[in-house]
Parts: sequence; C-alpha cells; structure tokens
Amino acid sequence: MVGVVILYHPDAVVLIENIKTYINLLDTLLVYDNTENFSSELEAAVGAISDKIIYKHFGQNQGIAKRLNQAIDYAVQKGENRLLMMDQDSSFNDGDINKYLGYISENKIERVAQFGVNCQPEFTPISNTPEKAISLITSGSVLAIDCIQQIGMFDENLFIDFVDTEFSHRITNRGYVNLQFTNIVLKHSIGTRVEGRSLVTFKKSLRIIHSPIRVYYIIRNGLYLLFRNKECTSVQKKDLKRTLMVVKNDFIYNPQIFKVYKYALLGVWDFLTKKMGKFK
Repeated sequence: MVGVVILYHPDAVVLIENIKTYINLLDTLLVYDNTENFSSELEAAVGAISDKIIYKHFGQNQGIAKRLNQAIDYAVQKGENRLLMMDQDSSFNDGDINKYLGYISENKIERVAQFGVNCQPEFTPISNTPEKAISLITSGSVLAIDCIQQIGMFDENLFIDFVDTEFSHRITNRGYVNLQFTNIVLKHSIGTRVEGRSLVTFKKSLRIIHSPIRVYYIIRNGLYLLFRNKECTSVQKKDLKRTLMVVKNDFIYNPQIFKVYKYALLGVWDFLTKKMGKFK
C-alpha cells in the first residue's frame, strides 16, 4: 500500500514522530512538500526515517487536491490498489494502524471507495460496528484506487478546504460507500484553540479558530458546493451547513478579527465572481 503526507511549513520533530506511527505498514510513503522554500535539513530528516520514503519539494503551494491527485497517479502507475492519505499533524495511536488495515481487509460491505477513521470522538460516538458516512476527512482515509475511474479525481479548483467533503459526496452520488471505523481514533489537529467567553452563559472555554486565509477558503468553497454543485443532495447540503459553522468562532474570538471579516467578504466576492483555485 502507498501512503501520502502533504506538507506546508511543518514542525519537523512532530512530523517525524507522526510518520513513525504508520510508515511500517506501507510499501511506499510519498512526502509531498508544498512549502515555498526548500529545506535540505527537512529532506534529510524525513529521508532518515525509512528507505520507503520518497520526498519531493515543489517550490510552491499548489493546494492539497493537486498533491492527492499526483499520489493517485503514482499509485496507479505502480499497480497499487490502496492509498493512505495523511496530514502532517496527524498520527495513529499505538497499534491502531494494524487494527485499521485489518478491518479494511476483513470488510464485507460492497462498493466501499473510501475507508475512514474518527478524528473527533467528542462528536462522533465510538462504535465497534463500521458506519456509512456522508463525508470523511482526508487525513487517515484509505482510498480504493480501482474506483477512481468511476468517481473521478479530487477537485483542484477547491485548492484546500472542502476538498475531502466534495470528494466524499461524489463517492456517494456515484453509488459507492464511505465507510468509517469510529473505534479508530486519529490524533488530528483541527485549527487553533483559544479561550473565549460564551455570549450566552458567560463561561470561558476553548474555541477552535482558523487563520484568515482559511476562513476565506472555507466560506468560498462552502458556498460553491452549496449553490453551484448540482450533485449536492439535501442531506449533503445539511451536512455542509453544519460544517460551515466552524467559522462562527472566528467572527467572535479570533485575535485577527478585522482580517477575518476582510477575508470572509473576499470569499463571498470570489464565490459570486466565480474565482476558484488559489487565492490571489
């Protein structure tokens, strides 16, 4: 099985420890670096983990979707039928990658195009029974390469946010299945956490916020999928609206609040003017 992890200004120490949690179960790991500046130290550190690793620096950030498509192309060329997709800040708990791949090999449910794990156990109850999901996050998911011809590649127009959501929806709409093993909990970082006071209870708690540019992509791409994706079903739209709410904390608690509002408006404007791809 081939794996791919996509980098953008990674913490090298954290990255190396994360890779070690799954590298042993792979035949090849593609490390695709979107960071603008090349680091020979990072290349050497990553290469020292295992001879299974192929590191490639591109010199520019061309988004997640493009790199995932390149990894799919590699898997097809090598005749591999599975692709593990990981984020630089994601890792497995001890022994979980073995269990996960065991569940995949033992699976009896037909037409599964994508297997996934649980990245938010506080919202997704843990169960020993696999569940069909509306959408899966890219990180930790295993893609069945032989389904790609029927489903299509990742949408590079989205660049980053909702890339996994759109792809998951397309899987379902093509008659395939997203299967989630909720008892495999992925260690995964979602945004930055800051302390904020509730406007209702006035109690303080940790809130997830995003960089202003991420707010731009979330809003632009979310609106695109809601209003311009003709395949999006009512159930999928409901799920999209729920996911879009992740930016609500940014409008209240983000320390760069004025920049957040600026980029949010730019996201709406670019949606209306049909500007997709990388923000310019």
